[in-house]
Amino acid sequence: MTQEVELLTAQMSRTRDGAYWAVYVVLSSEPKHWPEVLIPADKDIPSVAERATALAHLGFAPFRTYPFWDWVEIADPRDTTSPVRLIATLAVVPAAPERGTGSSSRHF
Repeated sequence: MTQEVELLTAQMSRTRDGAYWAVYVVLSSEPKHWPEVLIPADKDIPSVAERATALAHLGFAPFRTYPFWDWVEIADPRDTTSPVRLIATLAVVPAAPERGTGSSSRHF
């Protein structure tokens, strides 16, 4: 018997002020209250391991064993001089219940 797994999307982007990388999980049921972890942006882009740790704190894990993120550029298509935001995405699944609550913002 196979159990169906709910696939969700985790994303990571810089906060508007540029001070943090926000790792969050997109929940269609609560668009204004996505669980997130904030990682200081005072060094390079967070490593794959740091992102996995952030997801674990939120109660999620990468789908499968391939934890590498896809990157996309987001910009205003009407203004080619507008700043470009980079957003990383990864398919995730809920982890074991004891690994996190997924209900609030956290800082690393």
